[in-house]
Amino acid sequence: MAIRLADRMTGIKPSGIRKVFDLANKMASEGKEIVNLCIGRPDFDTPVHIKEAAKRALDEGHVHYTPNPGIEELRQAVADKLLADNEIKVSSNEVIVTVGANEASFLPVITFLNPGDEVMVNDPVWPHYFYCGLAVGAKVVRLPLREENGFLPDIKDVEALTTPKTRMLILNTPNNPTGACFPRPVLQEIAQWAKKNDVLVVSDEIYEKLVYDGTEHVSIASLPGMAERTLTVNGWSKAYSMTGWRLGYVAGPQDAIDGMLKIHQYTVTSATSFAQYGGLEALRGPQDCVENMRQEFDRRRQLIVEAMNSIDGVRCVEPKGAFYVFPNIQGLGMTPEEACRFFLEEAGVAMVPGPEFGEYGDGYLRAAYSESYDKIERGMERLAKALGSR
Repeated sequence: MAIRLADRMTGIKPSGIRKVFDLANKMASEGKEIVNLCIGRPDFDTPVHIKEAAKRALDEGHVHYTPNPGIEELRQAVADKLLADNEIKVSSNEVIVTVGANEASFLPVITFLNPGDEVMVNDPVWPHYFYCGLAVGAKVVRLPLREENGFLPDIKDVEALTTPKTRMLILNTPNNPTGACFPRPVLQEIAQWAKKNDVLVVSDEIYEKLVYDGTEHVSIASLPGMAERTLTVNGWSKAYSMTGWRLGYVAGPQDAIDGMLKIHQYTVTSATSFAQYGGLEALRGPQDCVENMRQEFDRRRQLIVEAMNSIDGVRCVEPKGAFYVFPNIQGLGMTPEEACRFFLEEAGVAMVPGPEFGEYGDGYLRAAYSESYDKIERGMERLAKALGSR
């Protein structure tokens, strides 16, 4: 029989990030040394005390189903963390532990958007959000993050894009791919708009612990009147180097959690049992591992920004969060796709074309400084050399 995809699959593309990653791995397997700056994952091991907690959980027989929203101890630890770190007050019943922040960010979209509803998504951003909206038949409206504005959303753009069908706004701060952190005044303006227009806000804060230069991370749910209309997405992948553990969470008002839990129940049932005990130890245990990693990322950030800005035809805004730079390469006279191909083939450096993160990413590349300092340094030297010999 002929296999026919559902109409809603139209426009959903395979991950361009993974395409570059797979090509880089293929070249590496053929013997070419590749500096891989395309995947957003810390290169650190998961801290030992977290791994030991998961091992204990296995030895103690925590290998069966857990409650659908997650074990009570972990949900309470998340609630405690949100209050202490983010000034967000939720109960343990207002938290769902998910299979990564990936699931946590999809649950609001599939639960609350009808076909034809409009979801406003900051652009550039992690492409997951565009395709989540398309998958449920919603109209994705792109909110531009412009370099001249420090890659911050402008309330004038928000208001200009608002229609009677605007149902949801998705924010990602600190932002992937730009590294921008949305400051309190910007979020206050967005909060006023959301309340005025009765819009549900989804705030992806997975990089919140990785901020630099004394930058304040602000959770929009902590602002007046926003707790009742905000779903906060976060997880363990970035701050604790637990990308492979597939552990995240979404927190918000009880009626919203109840709705999302139905989808969670009928898709994944629950997050992995013993991984949840590792997540509990991550939140309740020592936090020096997070700060040590943040400091090392900061060192790499300074290296890569300086190196990028020293290349003729490239300019790079200094990011204040996450572990990405988003250099403007328009002065090189190449498209982002051409530049990525050139750098991979001629310099052995893998990066991602900016358009993979949205139409406002045209003219840019994303490089993740989640590789070692030495590899980044070597990669930047090879970039400059390859461009010099063009």
